[in-house]
Amino acid sequence: MNISKPTFGGATMPFPSEAIIEPIWVSAEHITLGGKSRRDVMARKYKYILNWNYMGVSKYDVLETVINALVAATFTYGKFPQSASGISCLGTLSARKLEHGVGDTDYWSSVTLTLTEVSNRI
Repeated sequence: MNISKPTFGGATMPFPSEAIIEPIWVSAEHITLGGKSRRDVMARKYKYILNWNYMGVSKYDVLETVINALVAATFTYGKFPQSASGISCLGTLSARKLEHGVGDTDYWSSVTLTLTEVSNRI
């Protein structure tokens, strides 16, 4: 089955060089007087980390516009079942590192996009 490219807000991104999904649990763990471990989970959500070794200027500019709106947007990426149907996330971009090219339109940057789900899954 073919997987579509990831999207965030109005930005369709190239396939990432690396994609990581990290669970976030807001919980408290206790050991009872009887010695048993207990965990109370108040919230569970995911953080998606997408890395590109090379992203072109036009793709980056569209992605940066979505991030700079400072509001949650829908993230969809079939690679992760948790986001395949679209999930509301807040995003941040890493520093943009020039990797290759010259001028203001013909260069490639390495960049990391971190998306954190807005709502918990409990």
